[in-house]
Amino acid sequence: MLAAICATIFLFASGLVLLSIDAVEQNQYGLMYNWITKTISTKVYHGGTHFIGFWNSFEVFPATVQTIEFSDRSLVNNMLHTRTKEGLGLHLAISFQYTLDPERIPELYRIANTRYEGLFRRIARDQLLEAASEYEGPQYWLERHNIGDHMSQLVKSQLQASCADLWALQLLRIELPERYEKSITMTQVQKQLIQTRRNEQIASSIRADTEVMKAQFSREIQVVNADAQANFTLETRLADAEAAKRKITAEAEMLGYVRDKLKLSPEATIEYQEMAALSALPNATFLANVPEARVGIGMGGAGGYGFAQTASNPAPERAQATVQDTSTGGAAAPSIRGPQFLSKAVTLSTSS
Repeated sequence: MLAAICATIFLFASGLVLLSIDAVEQNQYGLMYNWITKTISTKVYHGGTHFIGFWNSFEVFPATVQTIEFSDRSLVNNMLHTRTKEGLGLHLAISFQYTLDPERIPELYRIANTRYEGLFRRIARDQLLEAASEYEGPQYWLERHNIGDHMSQLVKSQLQASCADLWALQLLRIELPERYEKSITMTQVQKQLIQTRRNEQIASSIRADTEVMKAQFSREIQVVNADAQANFTLETRLADAEAAKRKITAEAEMLGYVRDKLKLSPEATIEYQEMAALSALPNATFLANVPEARVGIGMGGAGGYGFAQTASNPAPERAQATVQDTSTGGAAAPSIRGPQFLSKAVTLSTSS
């Protein structure tokens, strides 16, 4: 009997211990509620298991970002209906996200218990409708971003006073009267066309400026090339003139040396220069020490004996000079009598 009583007491105590343990999810905050005294604690519990006593329980609040949306797809909140500053009908679809301030959750519980979302919804609706009525119709097209920022500031200030913080706000859709929207659309289209034409003019101006710059660069390139060619021609001509000058100087020095060593007279010096010049020519033929000779042009071996000494070996069928003795009536001279003073007779042999 005693054992049964002890087992009953143990089971009862175990049940009380189990009832005294409660948990808060990782994505929640918790306040301990005493259901006997009907009071709430000021300590905020975070995710985990806690021993709180069987007479207490947890009132939980979300620790994640929550969303409230005013739109046709929302089952609770429809689109906001108001009028613009000039009296046009206006429909707005807006959503915003908020987070609870964990340090002020006890204060939030005292204000709205666990029905705080309805409070936030009413606060946001009032602020959004107030902000929407401050703008005219065209501003919703031209200043949508600024309007959204203004609404965010108003909602954020009121949520902070209610123990929450605004995380973000989105201005989803703006609906104005259909005729007004069409007129605004046409106005914006015309403005876009005007801006497009301006951009095209700017682009054309830039292309024209580019072509002018290209032409200027091409002209400068041509000027530089012309200057370079002129400098090249000048330097080349100067070099050629200097080379000719040095050649003439060298020839003069050489001629003076030869004249001095050979004791040449002025006439002999001139003849020497002529012979030297002729010897430099290709296929030149010289006749020397032929008395009363005259030069005839004919094929080699025809018209008599050829008395010729050539500067280079002529090719076959090469034209050669033929020497004839005038003292024998034009017959070819059979022999050459005694050395005479240098008689020169020159012909230029060319290939037939």
